[in-house]
Amino acid sequence: MDLDDSDRRILRVIQEQPEITLRDLGDAVGMSHSPCWRRLQRLQEEGAVSPRRYVIDPEAVGYDVLVFCFVKIAQHQRDRLRAFEEAVQAVPEILQCHLLSGEYDYVLQVIARSVRDYEATVKNAIVELPNVQSIVTSFTLKRVKDSLNVPV
Repeated sequence: MDLDDSDRRILRVIQEQPEITLRDLGDAVGMSHSPCWRRLQRLQEEGAVSPRRYVIDPEAVGYDVLVFCFVKIAQHQRDRLRAFEEAVQAVPEILQCHLLSGEYDYVLQVIARSVRDYEATVKNAIVELPNVQSIVTSFTLKRVKDSLNVPV
């Protein structure tokens, strides 16, 4: 995707001020309302900007445990990887899943209300995911940085 300076200005402003009105956005980036709105629509259609949504802090709603779960898959066949990736979608405690290079095949970002709650998620969901050979868990001790801002 080709972004010009105006696109980048729009992205920077909405990233820092997600509640900004379209009129204020236009003022902030030096554009009138209509062209600003058209650019924002294009950025959304092309996937540069996700639809608006509120970001909930897991700790604020009782999920005090954040875990990174490193997963090895039993056999590296396309259909087995696809089955794992599809099954991950159904586990609400798994917030993110990334395919990796290196020693592990996937890393899962998992939230839990307690260590026992995580244990239940492992026993009832994660080890039941298709083709899981092994998992290694790392509990986070402290969130040092948690940013969604992309340097545009």
